[in-house]
Amino acid sequence: MTKLNTSKWTKYKLLRKSSKLNVNLPETAWLRKSSFWRMIKKYRELIIKPTGSYGGNGVIRIKKMAPSTYEVQDGATKKIFTQQSQLNAYIKKQASKNNIIQQRIPLATVNDRPFDLRVMVQRRLKSPWEVTGKLAKVAGKGFVVTNIRLSSGKVVSVEHALKNSALKTMRAADLLSQLDKVALQAAQKLGPFYPWVRTMGIDMALDKEGNVWIIEVNFIPMLGLFLKLKDKSMFHKMKSFRKNIPINES
Repeated sequence: MTKLNTSKWTKYKLLRKSSKLNVNLPETAWLRKSSFWRMIKKYRELIIKPTGSYGGNGVIRIKKMAPSTYEVQDGATKKIFTQQSQLNAYIKKQASKNNIIQQRIPLATVNDRPFDLRVMVQRRLKSPWEVTGKLAKVAGKGFVVTNIRLSSGKVVSVEHALKNSALKTMRAADLLSQLDKVALQAAQKLGPFYPWVRTMGIDMALDKEGNVWIIEVNFIPMLGLFLKLKDKSMFHKMKSFRKNIPINES
């Protein structure tokens, strides 16, 4: 079998074929002027990101503030566009960089800062997939991306994030169980297309209603973030699956 492209766009299209996972996937499209205007009208807030990069690089948020006013946030920098022609020129420039566009999920927050989740799913040779670790990444002040290096955010346990968010009124055990279920379904869907992959770092999110979302799937996840947790047992378990997984987060 020819090796499939491992871009975000290709993996999204494969996951979208699963009837089970459709409800967990934010609408995503290849960035074009037509797809941008269709989706900004539908969702009012979108994320633009490169299909081939990792680590939060190049992620931009665009939010419709008023009928002809749009806020563009790149890192901690915000710009306001009040003319459609200006925004069209900006979108055209971004579209030339092989970007995808995605419905922005209203992430649950800790102290008004959005957080998402890294769920590690691994398998040993000829064994089923299993969840081997989870953590929460809290965005730095003023950022919408949760990448720790880019936003100067912080890593906390998923339990800590849930307890200190508006989701604390929901049963943590139920939320954790749903995260595991969706992560395993994603690995089981992608696994046959990428048979050489035995470790997946799945970036997931909980919205403000507690719904589970798959943001993207990384086949070369770094483990360094798990060393930032007080409990190092998940890190040691993950290392036992693969001796050569990179440790330093890039």
